Amino acid sequence: MTQRTLGINTYGYIWSTPLQACLRRLRELGYREFEAVVNPPHLDLDDGDRAARKRLASALRSEGIVVRSVNLPSLDTNLASSMRRMREYSVAVFRSAIELAADLGAAHLITVPGRVNPLLAPSMAQREAWMRESLEPLIRCAEDHGVGLALENVPFAAFPDANSLQAFVCSMGSSTLSICYDVANAHFIGESPAAGLRLVRDRVSVVHCSDTTRSAWRHAEVGLGDVPFPEVHAALDEIGYRGPCMLEIIDPAPEAAILRSHRVLSRFGFAPCPTELAA
Repeated sequence: MTQRTLGINTYGYIWSTPLQACLRRLRELGYREFEAVVNPPHLDLDDGDRAARKRLASALRSEGIVVRSVNLPSLDTNLASSMRRMREYSVAVFRSAIELAADLGAAHLITVPGRVNPLLAPSMAQREAWMRESLEPLIRCAEDHGVGLALENVPFAAFPDANSLQAFVCSMGSSTLSICYDVANAHFIGESPAAGLRLVRDRVSVVHCSDTTRSAWRHAEVGLGDVPFPEVHAALDEIGYRGPCMLEIIDPAPEAAILRSHRVLSRFGFAPCPTELAA
């Protein structure tokens, strides 16, 4: 059994703590790898020029801090919108996010594949056509900047499950596209996270870990839901996954919730919580 290290997604800090201060505090706790969430005042697409961002990335690396991925939530964009104007706007925002990811030295930009109307969703063929139109210029932009696009399974998105997401990513035929597999999102829609991981084994590049039930969608501290994490860890071993596993805990007191989550996951095969190693 592999003891997998955990990185930290910074979603829990988007309203309270600027990115640099957040990463330095988490580094003090023993964490080294991070997924930075784009959300002002935490991290703004419009803050700083590219040279300043690269200086920041260099300074963070000198402190042992590595930004593995950047995450752009989809509340203000929709790559799968039926409205061309919205798709064009969203592509422009994602271009800026790709530049930000490159400046921070991140390997991947987490990309939500649009949103669909939950009351009367468009056909899969329509979703695929709109997403293809949006992604083609973004793939070229990402290639130019050396950044991969990791499409995430999100319940309200165009491709919410492992099967549809895997099929779409494969159909694009681009090595720049991969999958960010969120085990809580999978569990909430009734998908077995372990089965989903096995299905996307050849395309998954980032894994998100948090807890939820199937009756209420959350990214809660581990132990407050019923995601089957022993099965998740076994599946990661089975598929030989070696990429980052990011704790994506959304909580009003994120630091304590992250540490409690890590302690629980360490019982299921993940590496020990760094605060316990230092004790």
